Amino acid sequence: MEHIRKLNEMRKQVKEELNYIPRRDFDQNILRQTYWGLRLHSLGKKAGCETSKEEVLVKALKLTRRDSPDFCARYDEQFFDSKKLYEAAKDDPSILGCFLKKKDR
Repeated sequence: MEHIRKLNEMRKQVKEELNYIPRRDFDQNILRQTYWGLRLHSLGKKAGCETSKEEVLVKALKLTRRDSPDFCARYDEQFFDSKKLYEAAKDDPSILGCFLKKKDR
């Protein structure tokens, strides 16, 4: 029963985090779906190491951009820490560019 309680807590946390990644067009919804799966995995006992929500957002964006290279995520800039996003995206200039464009708007 403990594992079911833990799973429900993880689902609740990720569902709350998704409130800060709005629904919109197809690609944005794919991003949300990808974030859901990656974030649940990052919180699970098989994750291995702690992964921040910002790191998961960057991974989800990278996967979404495989099929839509021009896509840039919409997210709540107050909820996701910009410095952590930049740090997680530093090795991928196109992803980093998405976050920097968002900052300039």
